[in-house]
Parts: sequence; C-alpha cells; structure tokens
Amino acid sequence: MIVFNRLIGKTACRFAEKRKQNLKMALKNTQIMRSTTWTNQNANAFRSEGGNTSNRYRRRVQNWFGQTSLSLLISLAACLVSPPLALAAATGTFAARNPAQDFDTLEAAGNGGPHGLWSNGQTLWAADASDNKLYAYDLATKSRDPAKDFDTLQDAGNRWPTGIWSDDTTMWVADLEDDKLYAYKMSDKSRDPSKDFDTLKAAGNTNPTGLWSDRTTMWVADTADRIYAYKMSDKSRDAAKDIDTNSLIGNRYIQGLWSDGTTLWASNFSGSDNNVTNKIYAFNLSGRTRDASKDFDTLSAAGNNKPRGIWSDGTTMWVADSQDGEDKIYAYRLSAAAVLRSLSLSGVSLSPTFDGSTARYTASVFGSDIQTTVLAAPLHTNAMVSISPADADTATAGHQVSLASGVGTAVTITVTPTNGVARAYIVTIANLFTAR
Repeated sequence: MIVFNRLIGKTACRFAEKRKQNLKMALKNTQIMRSTTWTNQNANAFRSEGGNTSNRYRRRVQNWFGQTSLSLLISLAACLVSPPLALAAATGTFAARNPAQDFDTLEAAGNGGPHGLWSNGQTLWAADASDNKLYAYDLATKSRDPAKDFDTLQDAGNRWPTGIWSDDTTMWVADLEDDKLYAYKMSDKSRDPSKDFDTLKAAGNTNPTGLWSDRTTMWVADTADRIYAYKMSDKSRDAAKDIDTNSLIGNRYIQGLWSDGTTLWASNFSGSDNNVTNKIYAFNLSGRTRDASKDFDTLSAAGNNKPRGIWSDGTTMWVADSQDGEDKIYAYRLSAAAVLRSLSLSGVSLSPTFDGSTARYTASVFGSDIQTTVLAAPLHTNAMVSISPADADTATAGHQVSLASGVGTAVTITVTPTNGVARAYIVTIANLFTAR
C-alpha cells in the first residue's frame, strides 16, 4: 500500500504539473491552450496549499478524482505494464537516434518533470518544473551528481523553472509563472538578483521557456508566437534579432533552444491546438530564416512525444521528454558544423567583436615588425582548426603570425568538421607603423 500510494503521488505530481501548465496557457492566451477545464480559483487554491509539493499535488488530484480514481488506476497500470516499443533508428547520420547516450536515470532520481537542459561539458543540468530544482548528472556516465543540484529555486520564488542557460559564472532560469529569468551563482548556487532579466513581461514575453545565448544576446522562446532577443549587457530588448516563429512555421509551442552559432534549433511538441508535430525546427540565426534541411523529424518515431529542453555538445543532441512514464533525455546524432567557439589574437582588437556566425574581421596595430599569437577553439571538439600563414615562431607556444610594418596581413582560420563543409574565418590586420 505504501509503494502504491507513492506511485499515485508521483503520477499525480506529473499530472498536476501538466494541468497547471495548461491553466497558465489558457489564462494568458486562450488561443494557445483552450482544452483545459481548470479555473483560476482552482489554481490559486493549488498554489496556496502548504506542505510538500508532491503531497500538495496528490491532495488536489485526490480531491478531484476521489481517493482511488478508476481512471487514474487504469492509467497507472498502463504505464507499469506497457513497455516502450522498439523502434528502428533513422537512416543516415543527421538526427538519427543514439540510444547509448540516453539519460535513463531521471525516473529513479525523482526528476519527474524535466524541462530545460544545459551543460558545461562535464555536468548536465535538467530543470524540473514539478519540484522546482535543477538536477545534476555526469555527462559522461549519466549518473546523478546531487552535490551540484540547484535546490535554491523554491526559496527564491522561482517556482516554475523551464529553460536554463549559463555562461559558466551565472545560471539563468526562466520562470513560466513570474515571466522573468532568475540568476544564480554557479559557484555556490546562491541568488544573484543583479543579473535577473525583469524585462520579459513588458516585452510581451509572458510564456518564457527555452533559453540560449551567444554571450552578447539572450534568446528566450515564448510558446505564443516568437523567440525574443535581449541584450546581455543591460537586459534591454533587441527586437531586431527576434525570430518570428509564428509567421515562419506557425510554431506556437516552442520549448527548448540550442545553437552552434550558425543554426538555432527549437524544440516543439504537438497538441490539438498547435497543429504541429513533435520535432526540432532549425533557423538561420543571423538571417532569422528557416533552414528546414536541419530539422529533426525523428522524435515521434523514437517515442519522444513531449520534447522540452535541448542541448548539444556539437556531436550529440539531447532532448528532454516530460511524458508520463518516460521522463528521460533522448540522444540523437548531430552533424558537426564548422564553427569556432572562440578566437583571439594577442594585441589585436577585432572589429566586429568575435561571433561564431561572423566569418570576416578587420583590425589595426601599430608597431615595428610585431607578432600576434592566434588562439582559436572549435565549437565542436572533433573539428580540426588550421591557421594561415604558417607559424612564424615554432619555438614559442601558440601560432605566431608576423605583422610587417606598413602592410596588411590576412590571417585565415579554417575549421574542418569530421563531416560537412569546411569554413574559413578571415582577419585582415593593417600595421599602420611606418619607419622614418
């Protein structure tokens, strides 16, 4: 009986979280979610009840359906006895399933409502909208790493976490209820309100979900009609960089975002009200146009029917799924793109500021026959980087390029992925020094 009650509580928790999300969609935009039968009074009572979140959800569901609802029992039994179907992998490399990289440990960890994903390359964090925390997993082994969890969201008022993104110093967490991005220190998980984004509601970005940033712009997905852009420097709007997903594809329920600096991928799951399928749509980031050739159309066939947050290391695309009985992170293969993560030349200021999607730069220096050290790192660790002209000083660490006085020097950095087309970044440097 104890085990049975725990199972009902957990099922009820997920059920209530999803109904809670449907309620907000209906109250804020009836064109998005019209099927919910909840009322505002139900929601206020739901939020005001005290005690443990799981108990609170269970009590509310039990009040609705009775102590042992027949429909709940049938649904629960179906989840317990119906194993997932074995499905064939997609043909080819791009978007094909890669089950060996799946995270199947979420259910056991209690991570029952996975939404946003982000990783620093060692740890993967998964935002959970049902118990208001960020769960941490070892990216390589897929095992839990509770010491790195973010357990500070509930006390901060961040009660409906969806998308997450970090610059390795600050973790931003979107909140669907407060319509803002909460900021936390990566070092100790404490709040850092000075870095919050409080500008979403005024912009009309009232259903924030997925996040992604190139460290200059923060893009925030909205389930209503678009992906909003904000300046990282002062949190102000940068509407010129918005992606109008509604007019482009009629995509009205975007969940997760990730980009390699050139392509922006946005996950979307189907519903009776949004007329789309479970897939990940691709957009050209700089031109804000569609790139259907890079869509992931393989999610439904894999059983990934409630795709939420997404994140990639450039080789694998991980997709969180919050479907009842699943609660896992699916893995798919991603063709490597030829993109630089970082580029710097000692003593040289690039114009414009480096951005992985920008291929050409100019700069000027002043000095007699000086050298610059070129440092370039690919976004995808399996890509190769080559630099021209040849290293002018092999005895010194790094790639040295001589900048002769009074002339211009073109430095070419070529990124070659394991599959795909190579890309060249070109920096033209003018040395303004002239001998007298």
